[in-house]
Amino acid sequence: MINLHPACTLLIVPLAYALTVMKERFILQFVLGVYMDANSPWLIWLLLLIFVACAVISALFCFLARGLFPKFRSGEHKPGTHRSDLPTGKREIKTIELPLVGGPAFTLALGITGIGAGYLLHLSSDQWTLLLIALGAMVGYMLVGFIDDWRKVYASEGIAEITKFSATFLVGAIAAALYFFLLPKSGQISYSLWKDLPILNAFLCPTPIKGTTSLCSVAGNPISYYGWLIFLMIMTGLVGTFTSVSVDFSDGLDGLAGGLVFSASLGMGIVVAGLVGTQPNGVVLEVLALLAAGAALGYLPFNWPSAWAARRGHARRRAKIYMGDSGALGLGGLLAVIAIFSRNETLLLMIGGAFVLEGLSALISARVLTRFFRRSLTTLRFESTDKFIPHTEFPLPFLATPLHHHFDLLGWDRRRLVYAAWALGACFAALGVMVSLVPFPWERYVGRFLIILLAVFIWSSGSWSKKYFVGKQPVELARRRRLALYYGYPYRIMRLRLYHLVEVIEASEDVIETPAEELALWQRMTIFDARAMLGLYCYRAGYYPAALAQWTRIPERNRVLRPEIAHLLSEVDARMALEEQITQPIRKKDIQRGERELILEGNLQPADLPNPYEPIRTEETKNGPIKVWTSNAPLYPIDSDDEQQSIDDVERGQKAKTGPLRKGNGHHSTNHNGQGDIIVHNVRETETNLHATNTHDTWIDRLLHRDNEQ
Repeated sequence: MINLHPACTLLIVPLAYALTVMKERFILQFVLGVYMDANSPWLIWLLLLIFVACAVISALFCFLARGLFPKFRSGEHKPGTHRSDLPTGKREIKTIELPLVGGPAFTLALGITGIGAGYLLHLSSDQWTLLLIALGAMVGYMLVGFIDDWRKVYASEGIAEITKFSATFLVGAIAAALYFFLLPKSGQISYSLWKDLPILNAFLCPTPIKGTTSLCSVAGNPISYYGWLIFLMIMTGLVGTFTSVSVDFSDGLDGLAGGLVFSASLGMGIVVAGLVGTQPNGVVLEVLALLAAGAALGYLPFNWPSAWAARRGHARRRAKIYMGDSGALGLGGLLAVIAIFSRNETLLLMIGGAFVLEGLSALISARVLTRFFRRSLTTLRFESTDKFIPHTEFPLPFLATPLHHHFDLLGWDRRRLVYAAWALGACFAALGVMVSLVPFPWERYVGRFLIILLAVFIWSSGSWSKKYFVGKQPVELARRRRLALYYGYPYRIMRLRLYHLVEVIEASEDVIETPAEELALWQRMTIFDARAMLGLYCYRAGYYPAALAQWTRIPERNRVLRPEIAHLLSEVDARMALEEQITQPIRKKDIQRGERELILEGNLQPADLPNPYEPIRTEETKNGPIKVWTSNAPLYPIDSDDEQQSIDDVERGQKAKTGPLRKGNGHHSTNHNGQGDIIVHNVRETETNLHATNTHDTWIDRLLHRDNEQ
């Protein structure tokens, strides 16, 4: 299990500062704005009741949805490092997927609780209008996501990205138009920052409102009237689209999106608490924020994070359902609507800083830099080759996008990764709330600076951890140091390590033969060059299975760019075949038995194949490569709860069989795209009785296997 880097303790500094500043001011503002409201001295208890009721109803609906719709699971299939990629014919990917019912369940709970809250609080006509516009916008975003989920389940492919973006933009624009026309006292008021911009000032602020410098009425001036309408629709559409899609991007690990939405919603709730008692719309916005937080809280027990991963079967999975695109777009759109109706859309960037990082990482790396490098970048190292250059050779800021996939590929424990992301989201929310509450400008500038500093630190961690280097690692009870793989920088600053040890190989430092090879140590490089170097040193030391394990971790598209590996692979194959012939000549014909193409169809096993960034297991260097899932392996029924079982428990009765560690037995071609999954091009399984039995099988398993063959 990999621990979080010590530098993550820097999160405590901005969080502690924000809490120190907010402690007295938040309590004062919340009490004065809510509890001491002369019209309703029990308003704070009613709001807490609404929050708890929404959480309870959300949990109840999620439980019921899980039981009623267990087969509503995505069959979408994406290329990259988290799933195998084969032709979609005769193929369903519903093995590691969970029911996509969380979003509709808590959206329904949120809507019912919101309507009930309106009657409980005796809202006025305008307040009811605002509440229904916000809930309607949330339902619109949810429907866009639900259509996407529906197509993933029944068509194995979601809607196109341009369709999703256009639909979410349209929902936001319609909500803004309804807000403008149905609530003229609020919707037809331009405000800072937008009215103070040099060009827009002349159009958006014809009549300043007396007693304030931050608000202007656009009524009575046709140019300002329609100009503000168009601007409001465009702004709401863009903010709603970016926020909802960013929440959707963050929904890549169990519990990640739910926890981040919970902290962001509470942050927005604290910010708009100051409007309660001072503005008519304040109580509605407060209710909406608490409803979003309550819905996320009720959903989290059914999507709680764990260390489970399909490619690592050492932990039980706690998650039971996904929120799906319907839940992510719905909650993200609701956050955007709350921010715009409370005139805090710029503050949403601070409170939802984690979502900003997730969205920008996918946009910049996958949509901008990759396409630009594909057209304009020339890699001098591969300039003379006519082979296709995969984008994993480009100088991109992350190994995968969205951002959480980068750290997942590094092998971080998923539960700790999600907990760290929750802490990060809480830091952004606390700093954003601090910026909105403090009275002095210098305090607001300090808060904004800390937010920017925190965002830059998290962003730069990608370039820090995406490069690897080979070094020497002391080993206990050994006189000579052994070679090891690290990522990061080969430095220590004030005893703070800027690197992380990934794995230690069998070869010692004695395999270093030339000064050039000595100079190549401790130099940052790609994971593919580091694996190639480690494989060479294992080959020199005579550890052929270990060398083969290193080289086969390199994706095929990256391996063909390094032709020396192919030559060494053929030599290792010949040596290992000769060793098999000498040591066990009787079974030579079994080794030469014809190979058959692996057939994968129907419900597949968790088919996450070896990840080049994760450490190689000991059994790979001794017993053979990681086995592949075959069509006769035990299935994971769609209508069962087998996701909660570890892979080891499921395979106990019937284990997949692997052949010897040879070149033709474990070649996995991987291509890493921005979404983080694996492409399998040529996976073959050698039918051999020599090594058909796993080294961990008992004598009873071997006896039963022999009887079955007879």
